[in-house]
Amino acid sequence: MSFSSSALVFLVAGLYMSSESFHTEIIGGREVQPHSRPFMASIQYRGKHICGGVLIHPQWVLTAAHCYSRGHSPTVVLGAHSLSKNEPMKQTFEIKEFIPFSGFKSQDLRTNDIMLIKLRTAAELNKHVQLLHLRSKNYIRDGTKCQVTGWGSTKPDVLTTSDTLQEVTVTIISRKRCNSQSYYNHKPVITKDMICAGDARGQKDSCKGDSGGPLICKGVFHALVSGGYKCGISNKPGVYTLLTKKYQTWIKSKLAPSSAH
Repeated sequence: MSFSSSALVFLVAGLYMSSESFHTEIIGGREVQPHSRPFMASIQYRGKHICGGVLIHPQWVLTAAHCYSRGHSPTVVLGAHSLSKNEPMKQTFEIKEFIPFSGFKSQDLRTNDIMLIKLRTAAELNKHVQLLHLRSKNYIRDGTKCQVTGWGSTKPDVLTTSDTLQEVTVTIISRKRCNSQSYYNHKPVITKDMICAGDARGQKDSCKGDSGGPLICKGVFHALVSGGYKCGISNKPGVYTLLTKKYQTWIKSKLAPSSAH
């Protein structure tokens, strides 16, 4: 299933603004050194940041499928640190095509929440714009410390995004514990294609605005921000789409024609 940027059927990004919805912004983190995460992409509508993404090929960005939203000439910005400043290293691209994973359904925003975005033209790679490569390893041990990066709000009760790129260290929580009665209680079910990460005190988390951004553990790109209940709640950690073999095979199949040119 794929959609051109002029397609009429879109998911509304505002669905994630409800306090009971899946969340997407950095809580308890810090500003990163400017341009030190050159793989980060900002997906924008009318100049407003909606979601994060990861540049995995000069013409392809990986993000969350629920970031597919209604029109307003969506663009992708690469090479940014501040969203508001006119930074000379920024590159802005029109979107040629959205390709959500074939198993993603709009009525179930949590399952198969992964999407490829094809840029209309290829990015110019330099020290400010670089690729983050996929690796086959996708097992992460419970308790592993990982970093999640994004432009989301820095406070749970504030919906506005951060102007500068932020990053926070979160801890992997086992699928069994995340599905337990004291955590999500199988609502939603945390499947083998998902992973949970958060903080025992609820002070470090991803939230609205960070969807589609990367979860990196010990230098390996493992997952994408998908959602969670509210922000910064200790027993409701962030839920991430794990880059399993299924997804990596799908990604490679879509990128193969581009790599041939």
